[in-house]
Amino acid sequence: MLLSYQISMKKTLTIFSLFIGLVINAQILNYDEFGILLSQENKQGTARTMAMKGAFGALGGDLSAISINPASGAVFMESAATFTLGFNQKDLMSDFYGNQVQNSNSNLNVAQIGGLLVFNNNTQEDGLNKIAIALNYGILNNFNNSWVASSTSFPASYFDYPNVEFQQYKNITSGKQAELNFSIAAQFNDVLYIGASLNAYNINYIEDSTREEIAYDNEGNYIDSFESFWQEVQGDGLSLGLGAIFKITQGLRLGLSYISPVWYEIHEENNMFEEYTDDAYGYYDVFYSNDPPAYGNNINKIQAYDYALRTPSKLTGSIAYVFGKQGLISADVTRKNYKGINLNPNIIQTNEYIDTILKASYKLNFGTEWRIDKISIRGGYSYEQNPYTDAIDSDNLTGIAFGLGYDFGKFTIDIAYDYSEQTDYYNFYPDINFINGSELTKNYDKVIATVAFKL
Repeated sequence: MLLSYQISMKKTLTIFSLFIGLVINAQILNYDEFGILLSQENKQGTARTMAMKGAFGALGGDLSAISINPASGAVFMESAATFTLGFNQKDLMSDFYGNQVQNSNSNLNVAQIGGLLVFNNNTQEDGLNKIAIALNYGILNNFNNSWVASSTSFPASYFDYPNVEFQQYKNITSGKQAELNFSIAAQFNDVLYIGASLNAYNINYIEDSTREEIAYDNEGNYIDSFESFWQEVQGDGLSLGLGAIFKITQGLRLGLSYISPVWYEIHEENNMFEEYTDDAYGYYDVFYSNDPPAYGNNINKIQAYDYALRTPSKLTGSIAYVFGKQGLISADVTRKNYKGINLNPNIIQTNEYIDTILKASYKLNFGTEWRIDKISIRGGYSYEQNPYTDAIDSDNLTGIAFGLGYDFGKFTIDIAYDYSEQTDYYNFYPDINFINGSELTKNYDKVIATVAFKL
């Protein structure tokens, strides 16, 4: 029966559970997963940036590049404003005991909007060529998604009912993570660009998951169980950025940038706690067809609390070569040490646990752009390591992109397509070691369009 095993809490964000023990698990995000969720950006940015897979650390000259390297604003020759619409398609295939379920979700949103002012120094005293001030808003993550995994495992989670007729796990998430960059940058002697940024973040995340099971014993009696877990997270964060771009020769450019950890203040509400000793976490409703009485748990149990979460810093090194007005190639390498995820109040056991299961991760971005008269043709490739120490190769995120742009003079129109993929493993019976989890295959498609105005 359900109370013969505690509903585990591998997927929760509750401070109180930390005092109960690190191996208590459940079906909503835990601290390391939530920290990764806020650290692995799935941003769209402008169409030009996305088409080149964000390899702009040594290039600049694009509003979305400010979040990569704050010196990017000083590369602009004149004031500008951009507006971007994005379409996201998320395809997730779950494989649970050989039964594959295809899940698809799509949405349309404002991916980016921003503006930049360039102030030229006509006297060029002290070698200062110009100053640029920029404000840019962008979506880092869109959490709108839903997926289902279902099949029948053997044996069932209820030991006295070994014959499984139905098992299903359903997960629904919504919300977004947004970023607002304010930056100031300067160009010196036509060869050095430096910049700094203040970055504000907002997070709104809602998750609702259910686990259902129907199983029979060898005498024809059955058990019907339903469990529900939910959480709602809201928060705001701040980070600082510093960056520089060096023009080594007329064509060769190097970039270096540092974005500090993001310090989030989080407020959360969820139903993942127990009211008394023999209680289980979350809401549940269990019905027996024979003698044992049906039982359940209060669906309105809610707890609310506040805590601070620090995500990893980012260090990016970049190189680019510009072939005059014909085209360019560019590459970025970014390092994030996910051991830097930290909770406050400082729950030592939890922070030490995060240090043991996470590692430093590297992300590689390559991009190219070639111009034919007023038409620009772009392409890119990216590879990002999964930060878990036990991740397999297919868990790493890989992607390609391409796009086109046309320069109308006072404004440009750019479009881009981006595709990425990875695998994952989701154990929605983490409390029972003889039931396997579900293998997930994730594919992401994005199509975005940007209008950029020269002011």
